[in-house]
Amino acid sequence: MDSAFQPKLATTAIGSLPFADGEEAASFALSAGLSIPFWPQTPKRSFLDGMIPQYSEGLPCTRVDRQLERIQFDAADKFAQLEGFYEKFLQEDPALFAISEEAAGGLYAFERLAGGRAWPYVKGHITGPITFTTGVYNAEREPIYSDPDLRDAAVKTLVRKAEWQVARLRRFGTEGVIIFVDEPALAAYGSSAYIYLSEEKVCALLGDVFSAISAAGAIPGVHVCGNSDWSMLVRSGVQILNFDAYRYGESISLYPEEIGRFLEDGGSIAWGIVPTTDAVRQETVDHLAELLQTCFDSLARKGIDRELVRRQSILTPSCGAGSLTVEEAGEVFRLLSEVQRRILAEAS
Repeated sequence: MDSAFQPKLATTAIGSLPFADGEEAASFALSAGLSIPFWPQTPKRSFLDGMIPQYSEGLPCTRVDRQLERIQFDAADKFAQLEGFYEKFLQEDPALFAISEEAAGGLYAFERLAGGRAWPYVKGHITGPITFTTGVYNAEREPIYSDPDLRDAAVKTLVRKAEWQVARLRRFGTEGVIIFVDEPALAAYGSSAYIYLSEEKVCALLGDVFSAISAAGAIPGVHVCGNSDWSMLVRSGVQILNFDAYRYGESISLYPEEIGRFLEDGGSIAWGIVPTTDAVRQETVDHLAELLQTCFDSLARKGIDRELVRRQSILTPSCGAGSLTVEEAGEVFRLLSEVQRRILAEAS
């Protein structure tokens, strides 16, 4: 874990924005006033820009049906396809697993519009291995998670796509690159829908991706748009925990020993404090700043130093803004910037 990373209430965002054009999305992202810029996903632009199709290019036994807007699965020649896949993987060249501009227009537009500029850190993202392998199904509606061979190939695909992003984004971050691993499925971890997911397997799959991001010289984070088992996640090798603090902010204080050690070792909490639902229409800076201070208070009451928490905190929206209107997304980022200014002023 990089103990030198001290975000000090920096702001960034989760992946999606409500645009049907990559250039417009990238322009919005770059003008949103974020401390840590990000490249935007644009699911309204194309089905391919959705969080699972976007990372499915090159995965054995799958293809994207653009007309039906779904990923089709066919394992008829699985072992032949896996042989070709592993030959490519073992070349250790992330460029062989590049995400196409067709699938990630916002990334390529971000690179064009940000050309010649740099920030201390920039942020990319991939879909997490749990969400990915439980979100692609065969004809019998079984997730590829249940097939050990394809599950392993899926994780390796995500690893290479993360490494490829780090290499692409490195020129924009003078101090480093952050890659969030988006895991909405982990908000339901422990429920009957995911009863087959053991902590050991979750940590192993996540750990493979986090380790690869770290080895590529970047900082791994995880985004869960809800509540989860934070004690499990801090044991997975992640460095940034991002979650919906607007609704579940105090939940993290249920694990004071684990969170305390995590922060002391250089880990960070990215508080998703601004809602990305229609609740944003009624929200105020005063209320959101008070809500965030309540989150800090809940950790302080458990003996975690408040200044440590501030130093190791990032502020984000609660989730992606792709389902909002453009006007609502603008309000999300206005509120985020204002909350940052308020908290920094109160700390000085």
